[in-house]
This record gives sequence, C-alpha cells and structure tokens, in this order.
Amino acid sequence: MTPGRRRRSSPGAAGSPAIVGPRLPPPHGLRPTPSLALSHHAAHADFAIAGVRLAGLSARGVRLERVVLRDVDLSGARLDGLVLADARLERCDLANGVWRGTTIDRTELIGCRLTGLDLADSSLRHVTLRQCQAALVSLRSAVLEHALLEECDLADAELDGARLPGVVVRGCNLTGVSLYGARLPGTDLRGSTLDGLKLRAGDLAGAVIDTVQLVGLARALAALAGVTVSDRLDETGGRG
Repeated sequence: MTPGRRRRSSPGAAGSPAIVGPRLPPPHGLRPTPSLALSHHAAHADFAIAGVRLAGLSARGVRLERVVLRDVDLSGARLDGLVLADARLERCDLANGVWRGTTIDRTELIGCRLTGLDLADSSLRHVTLRQCQAALVSLRSAVLEHALLEECDLADAELDGARLPGVVVRGCNLTGVSLYGARLPGTDLRGSTLDGLKLRAGDLAGAVIDTVQLVGLARALAALAGVTVSDRLDETGGRG
C-alpha cells in the first residue's frame, strides 16, 4: 500500500511553502513492536512502539522510517547521525540526548521533552514541534526549514550559527535564546516571547516580528546600534 501523504499549510508569510507531514501508512500498516534494539547502523521501518525505556543507549547511524513512537524514554541517549523520516513522536522523553549530525524529515513531535537535547550540525526539514519542552536545546550550526514551532518552551536554547529560513514560531517562549551568527530570512517570530535574546547587531536581519515585540526589543536594539536611551535631565536642563 502506498503511504498516504498529509500536508499542513504553513501559517507564515504569503508564498511560504507548505509543511509536508509524515508519510505514514494507515494504523493497521504499522507493526506493533513491544521492544526495539538500536545498534550501530540499524535500520527499522513501519512500526509503532509505546511505553518503552531506551534511556542512555548509544548507537551511531541508526535509521528509522515510517514510525510512531508514544511515551518512549530516550533521555540521555547518544544517537549521532540518526536518520528519522516520516515519523510521529508523542510525549517522548528525549532530554539531554546527543543527536549531532542528525537528519530529520517530515516528522512531528507533539508534547515531547527535548530539554538539553544536542542537535548541533543537524538538518531538520518539514518538522513540526507542538507543545514541547525544549529549554536549553542546541541547534548550533543546524539547518531548520519548512518548520512550525508552536507553543513550545525554548528558553535559553542555542541557535548560534543556525539557519532557519521561513520557519514559523508561534506562541513559543524564546527567553534568553542565543542567536549569535544565526540566519533568519523570513523567520516568523510573531506571537512569541523574545525577552533577553543573546545576539549581535544584524542577527535578527530578515526575521518578522510584531509591534509588541518591537517595543520590547527596542532598548536592546538601540544598545546594539550604539544608542544611549535615557530620560534623565542634566544640570543645564537638557536630557542626559
């Protein structure tokens, strides 16, 4: 049976491409799997798994395609070079894992815990994160495109050197996010919290923000431009 293809239209700017959802077979086409052995360069496809504990495992070059994971514990796992395609992860714990150089395509993560997950140098395309806890997640030098992040906590995340063209970020907490050297052409941040961003002049170039966010960012942007903002009056009656 040819897997169905589900598309979700991006809520970003006009002309932005649609996000392609996981190409999963119908539920009866997924093999229920009570356990999963992940060894170096293992490949698994067309299965559903729930409630399995895989915390702390280490395996390189694993490939998972057309899979559904529910309530799976992968906390602290080292999965460098993982390929994850056409997948849905629900309420999974990926916290403090190391997944460097990972390739993730057409994948949804719903209600997952990604706190401290290291995705440096990874490629994520057609990815949806919804209601995920992702504080301190690292996307350093990663590429994230055709993506939707919705109602996620990304406080103190590291996006240094990341490329996020056209990514849509809605209702997310981006407090303290590091954006040094990030490239954000068409990245839509409207409706998210941007307090305490760590960035240099120009690092927000190309991003789309709303007027409320602009007011909140005004002092930081002025400081980056070398402008002093003060309401104090000096002794001559001028403003200091």
